[in-house]
Amino acid sequence: MRRRRRAVDVGPKVDLHCHSDSSDGRLPAEALAEAAARAGLAALAITDHDLVPVLGHGDRHFGASHIRLIAGVELSTMHEGKELHLLVYFPDAMPNEYADWVRARTVWRAHWFDECARALGLDDGIRADRAAMEGRRTLTRVHLARAVVEQGVAPNLRAAFNEHVGHSSTVIPPLNVSFLDALTVAKDCGGWTSWAHPPPRHAEQWAQRFSAAGLDALESHRPAKSARNRLASLAHQNGMGITGGSDWHGWEKRKMGSFRVPARALHKTDRALRLVNETACREP
Repeated sequence: MRRRRRAVDVGPKVDLHCHSDSSDGRLPAEALAEAAARAGLAALAITDHDLVPVLGHGDRHFGASHIRLIAGVELSTMHEGKELHLLVYFPDAMPNEYADWVRARTVWRAHWFDECARALGLDDGIRADRAAMEGRRTLTRVHLARAVVEQGVAPNLRAAFNEHVGHSSTVIPPLNVSFLDALTVAKDCGGWTSWAHPPPRHAEQWAQRFSAAGLDALESHRPAKSARNRLASLAHQNGMGITGGSDWHGWEKRKMGSFRVPARALHKTDRALRLVNETACREP
């Protein structure tokens, strides 16, 4: 008779990368946090694009469920002609100085959206709304793609991205902040930084340089497992930690909370963001 394996307690599970409808996600931030809490996550970072955290940070309770919110943001930047995304986290509140810098990015994105709409020849009615202009929500390529479809320029979102608003577009104005400059600002304000969903080929090319510039981690743990070990090894080789997140937007088939990472598996990040009880953390 086979013996049943006893379940191993891996401790609290977290998701450090997802999006609300304040950028290009589907759910309001409050509903997103509640879904994560009811799914059993211990901590969540709602990392809306170029946006100050809508729900701030700290504990949230939803009936018998509760969750700790980590203040975070995902920044869209450029490096050597490639768009790269930088995740920035804080164990406590996002400092006011940094929040002001991020809010300026949000407003810049609203003007960028208008430039893109004009470049694509969209109707004058397709322009940034007041909330975006005031830095309360972020407009992204997803919003542009939807407008392109609504205007009949493309038949569907896939075609809109492939032919009009994707990273290969020669019409869309480029972003105006570099990865290294955004990294410097984040580190100067005390942020814990991670390269979001790094393409393995580019990670092997730039990880050493980014680490030397202050990058703290690589986002190795994502729903796609293909490059997980490769990225984690690369982070270790360059003295960095790792982060993990679903990059959940709500348009996917999987439910919020179906992807989760044991906090203790996130080398260095577990301590930097106090994801687990310090007395239970591994020794370095």
